[in-house]
Amino acid sequence: MPFRILVADDNIDNEGDEISGLPVLLRAAGYDVRTTADASQAYDLVWEYHPDLIVLDILFTNQPLNGVEICEAIRLNGNDVPIILITAVLTETEEVLRGFEAGADDYVKRPCDNREIMARIRANLPPEVLALDDCILFDGGSRRIWVCRSERWQEVRLQPLQYDLLDLLILNAGQTVLTTTLKDRVWGKPVSDSVLAVYVRRIREKLEPDPGAPIYVENIKGYGYRFNGRPRPASLAFLERGCDCTTARVDR
Repeated sequence: MPFRILVADDNIDNEGDEISGLPVLLRAAGYDVRTTADASQAYDLVWEYHPDLIVLDILFTNQPLNGVEICEAIRLNGNDVPIILITAVLTETEEVLRGFEAGADDYVKRPCDNREIMARIRANLPPEVLALDDCILFDGGSRRIWVCRSERWQEVRLQPLQYDLLDLLILNAGQTVLTTTLKDRVWGKPVSDSVLAVYVRRIREKLEPDPGAPIYVENIKGYGYRFNGRPRPASLAFLERGCDCTTARVDR
């Protein structure tokens, strides 16, 4: 069963606002999505729809409730669903602090790229099984990975740091992750660019059809690395049937 995502934002139906495109991306990634531009309905949907995660705007213009109040009411009624707040830069410090005090888990500030919100959503959901272009199966719960080769799933073994590096890249699929971010998040201490490059090369050797011409883990010269596969929710039932990567598409 796919994760259920509730997006509550008073601009969700405004095609001129970037948030309006988020539901399309979520559904394309395999999530079940409900949306509302009404603050009161947002609170009601928490109990009717039972979302696994809520993307919640802080400011609902000319409405009796705001996102912080909705967040606080959800928590006071014993619901611990992950909540990601959307905030404008001008209200960031005061409103975000109030949001965290009310029980929010994360926030994204506007203007923002919907891919950043997607990455925050994946980071705040429980570990899941992801299919990457139907060529790679990634089980975040057991930290296991399978690759489609010769129309069969074959498990590949990654060392812990290799897995952590790949996990971070997949979490931010489609976005360039800076080398400094990768080093800080994976090693937690200074390491050289050459060490990072060695780990990337070993990941490519285990995942890529042709490690010498990688299509998944791409080096963005001078900045960092980007994972180009398209993750979508899946299940380990994929392993019970054959696989075919010949028609898989990788966005570049």
